[in-house]
Parts: sequence; C-alpha cells; structure tokens
Amino acid sequence: MATSQNRPLSSRLIFQSSSFILLSLIIVLSSAQPAAAAETRPWYASGLEALGFYVFDQPFEQPNFSVAAINGSLKSRLSTKGNITLLNFWATWCPPCKQEIPTIQKLHETMKGEKFEIMAIDLGEPPASVKTFLEQNKITYPVYVDPKNSLAALYASRGIPTTYILDKNGKFIAGIIGSFEYDNPEFVRIMKELARK
Repeated sequence: MATSQNRPLSSRLIFQSSSFILLSLIIVLSSAQPAAAAETRPWYASGLEALGFYVFDQPFEQPNFSVAAINGSLKSRLSTKGNITLLNFWATWCPPCKQEIPTIQKLHETMKGEKFEIMAIDLGEPPASVKTFLEQNKITYPVYVDPKNSLAALYASRGIPTTYILDKNGKFIAGIIGSFEYDNPEFVRIMKELARK
C-alpha cells in the first residue's frame, strides 16, 4: 500500500498543496453559500420571524376566491392587489380570535392612508350573527363571511385564528397560526415599510 510518506518529496508537496487548495476551496464555497442564501432572503424576513411569523421561502400565489361582506357585496381576494393585505381567518366563538380583534382594530386605524388592507374572513357562521358581533365590539375594519366554511381546509386547516400577509401582487409572503398583537410597534413598522415600497 502506498502512503504519502513513501512518495518522493516533490510528489508529497504537490499532494499536500493540492489538498490544501481543495480544502480552502471547500471552506470558501461552504461559507459563501449561507451568505448568498441570506442575501436572497427578503428584508422583512428576520423581523417577522422574530415576531413569530413563518416567512415563506418564496412568495406564492393561491387560487382566487370571493367572499361576501356583511351587506352582501362580494369581495375578491385578488382585488386587494396594490396593497399589503392582512388576510385573517377567524370566528366569533373563538377565544384567541376575540383576544386579537382589538389589536387588529388598532392596526386598521394606524394604517389608514397607507397602501394596506385588512380582509378578515369569519368562517362557518351566519352573516346575521357576525353582524351583531361586529356592532357589539365596534369593529370597523373590513369583515367578510364564509358561512359554508369552504375556505377553512385550504387556509386554516390547523386552526383559527390563522393570518397571512400578502404582498402588493397578492402573493403570500408570511403567515401565523394563533393570536397575535397586531398593534405591536415593530409589526406596524414593518407593515408601513412594506406598504410604502
């Protein structure tokens, strides 16, 4: 069996130099890949992740759908294009949903005048019940109803509240399952920056 010690000195130096160059190349390439991956992440990713959101690797599209407002008029999800959209799935009977509602209301008031929209969709309840709930809780942000619960399997299969952030092209960029404080100053800052870009 030949070892590097049995080879002539010149061969050993070439072998060691080649090994050193290969190892250096591997180190450089492996350290460059995370940096390149980090550079391709969107600017908002670390901020939203620190708040508990899952940021999707690439923004993606979902099929369009339409839902009815309390007054019966239809709203298409794709009609929100041009705005950053908070797409929230909830129900009046859901305690974590009720917990976050005042913070969504505050976000709605804070974001007036920005390219920002809220599309809150109640799942599985009759419009009359939802209307009463909205009036009792003084909710003024846009609320829509899906009384047949047809959207739950695709958008809220792991429970409610489930909320997504959509970019100005209507693509899904982040999401969170569970209650969140939407009037959190860092969240508001990120939403304003997204809306102004």
